[in-house]
Amino acid sequence: MSNRPNILWLIADDAGWEDLGCLGHPTLRTPHIDNLAERGLLFTQAFVTSPQCSPSRSSLWTGKYAHTMRTEDLHTPMPDDEPILADRLREQGYFVGNIGKLHLGPKARGRFDYYSPWATAWPRFFKQRPADRPFFLCVGYYEPHRPYALKLTRASYPPEAVKLPPYLPDSKAIRTDFSRYYTAITAMDAKIGALLAYLRQHDLERSTLVVFVSDNGLPFPRAKGFLYDPGIRVPLIVSQPGTYAAGTRDQLTTLLDLAPTMAELADTRIAEDTRGMSLANVLNDAGAAGREAIFAERNWHDLDDHSRAIRTTRHKYIRNEYFEDPMPFPSDINRSPTLKWIRGALSQGLLPPEDRLPITGPRPPEELYDLEADPNEFRNLAACDDHAAVLVDMRGRLAQWSRETDDVSPEARVPRKRSPLSWLA
Repeated sequence: MSNRPNILWLIADDAGWEDLGCLGHPTLRTPHIDNLAERGLLFTQAFVTSPQCSPSRSSLWTGKYAHTMRTEDLHTPMPDDEPILADRLREQGYFVGNIGKLHLGPKARGRFDYYSPWATAWPRFFKQRPADRPFFLCVGYYEPHRPYALKLTRASYPPEAVKLPPYLPDSKAIRTDFSRYYTAITAMDAKIGALLAYLRQHDLERSTLVVFVSDNGLPFPRAKGFLYDPGIRVPLIVSQPGTYAAGTRDQLTTLLDLAPTMAELADTRIAEDTRGMSLANVLNDAGAAGREAIFAERNWHDLDDHSRAIRTTRHKYIRNEYFEDPMPFPSDINRSPTLKWIRGALSQGLLPPEDRLPITGPRPPEELYDLEADPNEFRNLAACDDHAAVLVDMRGRLAQWSRETDDVSPEARVPRKRSPLSWLA
């Protein structure tokens, strides 16, 4: 009983996997997260199950794919009869809390001993927690989710300090947009620093397992809402000084695995039909086996879509069921200065054709990428004869996964579905 750790989850909202100092970013200032990584385990190959907020979080809390629970569309609440990690830990005597963003639906708030919509409410959580019980606290930060209007006058990065990803054109408007995104990440880092300082000051650091992760990729075109790596690859840090030696973990990992990992460390289990695997062995052994492949899905997000992906360490295969339509962007990206500038440049003929996809036009029904030769996923090899065997293999593995996980039919389109107002739940 006394060996069970306290557990603290720190969840960023739309933080890119490269956008931390500890991941090699040359200008972003994230000293507190960097220190967490230096003293803990930095996972370099971590992926979400969906590049969308609530489907990703429903998988994170359960160890199941969102479509299995029918939570694949954005803002769909967690079913009442679907247990989440908080339920299991509560049954095991943990004092459980969520502050800030939860995004599992309003009813899910009742599954916690303490709930607040404010990510800064952790002092009250610690004031209320019984000293003789282990605690689990999830802090859902709203940064660096758009909009950035309130941060406009506080942008702490000049546009020239921005490191633009290779899939976006270089313009002052896009650099300014990124500078606000950077500012939001640094603001989140400061909040995390205050909470981690509390753990140190109250002698809780060595008894608390801290997990930092993002729910999906950065809020820019070709990232959030997309099945390319900028949309599904995320930072993941696990730290408990004195329990796990610092280092990196390069195993292919999906965030499905976090709930069963936490459950095992707390001497409990989550649902029998979980698709996640415990990472307890990986935490203790850098050579432990990881996954051979991870799977991800894109569904309705302001507009409908139905795309699926399988990724190994070498290849990625994407199947687009609605390939005749242009890629539907999440509304926050649709309104962003970046996408507005790109669309204006396209209308004036200022961008070369290779920069247009997936902004305009139909998409290929199948995409195949060699990630070693083409890490940016620019060259689709699905029609290349010398990759035909890989295509057949990846296509078959994805189809088998869809059957095994009770995937939804791509014919059930919801183009006019409207977003409920409970998205912050």
